[in-house]
Amino acid sequence: MAAEAVVDHGEKEQRKDETAIVVESRDGSLSSQSTTPPPRSSLLLTTIIGGLCLGTFLFGLDLNILGVAIPPITTEFRSLADVAWYGSAYMLTLTAFQPLFGNLYKLFNPKVVYLVSLSIFEVGSIVSATAPNSNALIAGRAILGLGASGLLQGALSIIGLVVEVDKVPLYIGIVVSSMGFSTCAGPVIGGAITEHIGWRKMVLLDWCSCPLDHLLLRGRLRIPVNQASRDLPIRDKIRQIDLLGLVIFLGAICCLLLALTWGGQAYRWSDGRIISLFVVFGVLMIGLMFWLVRQGEQALIPLRVLKNRSIYMSSITLVGYGVLSVVYGYYLPILFQSIQGVSTTQSGVRFIALIGPQIVTIVITGALVSQWGYYVPYAVAGGVICCIGSGFLTTVGLGTPTAEWAAYLVITGIGLGMAAQIPYTSLQAVLEPEDIPTGNAIAVFAFHLAGAVGTAIGQTLLISGLQTAVPHYTNGAVSPEMVIMAGATGLNAVAGGDAQLLESLRMAYGEAVRRTIILGLAGACIAVPASTGMKWLNIKRIAAERKGDGTKSSTEVASGV
Repeated sequence: MAAEAVVDHGEKEQRKDETAIVVESRDGSLSSQSTTPPPRSSLLLTTIIGGLCLGTFLFGLDLNILGVAIPPITTEFRSLADVAWYGSAYMLTLTAFQPLFGNLYKLFNPKVVYLVSLSIFEVGSIVSATAPNSNALIAGRAILGLGASGLLQGALSIIGLVVEVDKVPLYIGIVVSSMGFSTCAGPVIGGAITEHIGWRKMVLLDWCSCPLDHLLLRGRLRIPVNQASRDLPIRDKIRQIDLLGLVIFLGAICCLLLALTWGGQAYRWSDGRIISLFVVFGVLMIGLMFWLVRQGEQALIPLRVLKNRSIYMSSITLVGYGVLSVVYGYYLPILFQSIQGVSTTQSGVRFIALIGPQIVTIVITGALVSQWGYYVPYAVAGGVICCIGSGFLTTVGLGTPTAEWAAYLVITGIGLGMAAQIPYTSLQAVLEPEDIPTGNAIAVFAFHLAGAVGTAIGQTLLISGLQTAVPHYTNGAVSPEMVIMAGATGLNAVAGGDAQLLESLRMAYGEAVRRTIILGLAGACIAVPASTGMKWLNIKRIAAERKGDGTKSSTEVASGV
């Protein structure tokens, strides 16, 4: 356990309502924590929480709002081959920079870091909305992910600093619920705006809300600054951030995604460039492991935490659900719009059948776990239900009745709601309070990187599927390259008014998209056995023991323990 000593700042510091606590870490270095009572004004507290809710709403909105606009984007830019990068670019930066922002919130003024993150998010939104081509849109999405990586994490950090510990769960619930609402409403909002106004206005929706968030948070929000960390020399701060580890990690992931995106499409899998990318990825990952060992507690991800069985089993579980969630978010709209021929708005409405039950089940499962304490059974049962729903979804095609595909989505959503959040609870149960942020970072890495890799693999499956299915269903009347270049909503133009050819093209698309749905099923099947490997502990009992020992921290409360 870390030893704590209160630093005496005198009566002046007491009048500021701040108490600095110096903590001796495992490696002997000193860090500090700051606590503060809630703002005296209920209006001020409402303003702060409102601003954080808005920022978290934007974070959730951007996770899946672009999915329903993918078909018209690919048609305008003739960029069906770039679909994977619209998601992967966002999730790459969103995931890779999570540890960086965690250290920034620890070492610098949280308010400043949050507003900088929000400003980066605004820039990414503008770049995406004004993109003249597909490459510019991908760059904008990468900038969006960089800004988004500090929003949710910053909201959780700020809540723990501006309210009393016993009220933290209440306000965490309020803020996180805004993300759930935006996740559910995103496809509907995005579909309506894309269909009636245009996808560029939909992308710009993020920016329209950011100035209001700045206004709510800039003026009166006072955050107690981590004095000991702020006074560290810049050299020590940079070492704690572990920039070299971050750069090595980014390079490795970029090589992996490039290989998965180009392989089988732009180049053959046996091409020297693809092989070289895989080799460089392997070398960088080996180098990263050596660097993590050398850095020890100052590493980007301490290996001590990774060795915990529940950590790596939870991470594998999240890999499965990350693949499933993101693949469905990007390729189900193609199924609805390209194969079944519905509008962008209708596509967004249909997505509620998956997201709505998921949100409701998350709340119910959380309440049940809080009462009973055991969480692994929900992960296993939810995973099995998710596999059943995902298996049924692989049968959806051109003529599948609404009642059937909607029921399959509901079943899958219920399973996801039961199981996908349990790994985060597992982290809280097995880690010491000071290690919980690191565990959360590992979990975020696993989920979002799996999604980025999943979209890249899904793209390969989609394109290769079209190259095989189009000649088969059209008897060579249309080339696969023509269909790919036309984009997901360009089938009518390719068919040229020929109803029989249009139906054949939709059937070909259905065959290709089914491959991506099977990839989602594979993700669910990976998650089930991995979830059984998590330690079967009682989170309610563990929380009571920690509280009784006086070791329960604001970090634990904010993390849901």
